[in-house]
Amino acid sequence: MGLTVRLLGRPVLERDGREVQAPRGRKTWALLAYLVLAERPPSRHRLVSLLFADADDPLRALRWNLSELRRALTDAATIAGDPVQLRLHDGHRTDVQTLGSGHRCDEGELARLGGDLLEGIDLDASPAFEAWLVVERQRLAASCRALLYEAALDALAQGRPEPAADLAVRILELDPLNADYHTVLVRSLAEAGDGRGARLQAARCRDLFRRELGQDAPPSVTRAAEIADPQASVRGVVVSRASGRSYLDAGRASLLAGAVDLALEQLRRAVDVARSAEDLSLCAESLVALAGGKIHGAGGRGAEVAGLLHEGLAAARTAGDERTAAAACRELAFLGVQLGHHERVNAWLDEAERLGLDDSEHARVLGVRGMAHSDAADYPVALEALHRSIEHAERAGGRRQAAWSRSMIGRIHLLRGEPAQAALVLDQALETLHDTRWTAFLPWAESFRAEAALDCGEPDTAGELLEHAWVLATEARDHCWMATVARGLARLTATRGDQPGAVRWVEEGLRPEPWYLWPCANLLDAGCDTAMSGFPELADRWADELSGLAARGGLREHVIRAQVHRARLGDPHAIESARHAATDIENPALHALLDRTGALS
Repeated sequence: MGLTVRLLGRPVLERDGREVQAPRGRKTWALLAYLVLAERPPSRHRLVSLLFADADDPLRALRWNLSELRRALTDAATIAGDPVQLRLHDGHRTDVQTLGSGHRCDEGELARLGGDLLEGIDLDASPAFEAWLVVERQRLAASCRALLYEAALDALAQGRPEPAADLAVRILELDPLNADYHTVLVRSLAEAGDGRGARLQAARCRDLFRRELGQDAPPSVTRAAEIADPQASVRGVVVSRASGRSYLDAGRASLLAGAVDLALEQLRRAVDVARSAEDLSLCAESLVALAGGKIHGAGGRGAEVAGLLHEGLAAARTAGDERTAAAACRELAFLGVQLGHHERVNAWLDEAERLGLDDSEHARVLGVRGMAHSDAADYPVALEALHRSIEHAERAGGRRQAAWSRSMIGRIHLLRGEPAQAALVLDQALETLHDTRWTAFLPWAESFRAEAALDCGEPDTAGELLEHAWVLATEARDHCWMATVARGLARLTATRGDQPGAVRWVEEGLRPEPWYLWPCANLLDAGCDTAMSGFPELADRWADELSGLAARGGLREHVIRAQVHRARLGDPHAIESARHAATDIENPALHALLDRTGALS
């Protein structure tokens, strides 16, 4: 075995499973963590300003710490250059690599996850580094929970409920108020044959939620304790591959027509028939189709949907069905994007791209990849992926997918302060959405087109688009669409001089607790702007909420925007931290905002 660098929990170096001499000094560990986790190799100037600005000879202090790292890592790594690059040699690794390596890693390694990054190490003399550390701790903690959750669902899909229950207990130690984690534990106990234990755990969850949150636990927790009779759902139905395929085809057609409730019932029947017929390939296809219908048609997001995808993926792997396996990986990645689990998203998309993809599936995979990079403020990579997605979609005749990817491109242009370019590409997307009657997706594209109109000085156009989008979003009860439209309505209302009305729109958009973190963060950002004049206490609270949400979701630009709001509220260190964090983000509008805020600080 090689050297293992453990940064999660108490930082240590291990070789062949035994602890060895570690680097000396807190700043040496801080430097190592920064080099391992930085998006791009940092310049020596940047490292000095982050960690050694208070030293008598900052460059000399950096050189000493780099030398100390080389001594501690010995043959395991090369550290050199300007910018400084750390390369771990083959056979050596860091524990944070586990987060992106896939859920099929050693269960002993999984059990060690959950500690804070650089636990016990704080550098009060380096405010910019401390700000970075706070964000990375929250982001990596969320990634640890995501990996353990996926591993538990995967164990259930493989018919191994006992290890799934052990993993679920571990996750609940880290986050005891997450209903999805309770659902997995209850289901694991039920499938292990401990029905009484499953019911007791469901009751404990209900009591906990009532005591701590003042609300009942979601119905999914209670349903997880119920083991359904697999034959009951197919009594009176012809059980054959042909009948299962008919239900699957009918469900897909109903989804395309917008008849979501009927589609889900048909897809459930397809799953039941495929299970009874013991047809693994059809079962995999039906499970993934049902999960996709729930996600994109009914706003399904929780453990029940993720469980369907893991079961479908396991069946597809066993059946050798690469196309369905790729679709399952892509849908799991899509769920991960919405929760900001970027390491897991990359792992799922990488797995999908290793499988046989036709143009249609490749377009979808690239679309999700572009969405993920856009959320993380890696705009050049996002644009490349989204343009490639459109190319594949157009070759496959996938007009809806092309419109979806164009809407994501429009969002990037809007964020980068390019409203005319945003309007152009969003108009193309909207034309296709109307032509293909994809009404369910209209609020997303209309909202961004409305904000582009606002930025171009066209409030009447913005108002018409937003009014239309709000009706569609609320009729669909889609929380993410509602948050997205509410941001535009808040901005529009503020331009009309109605600050209290603008604040009410932000509160309206936040009320349903949107699942997808990015629209929620974007709405909070607008809320801080709106409340800054006249509602300072509200602006302060929303800035804190934005900071925490953006940190755990890996939303780099929104982390910076939260720091900008903190600077405007009087934090003397916030603008410096924001500038450090923004170094690698290619967004002229963001850097202009930092310059304006810095000039006023």
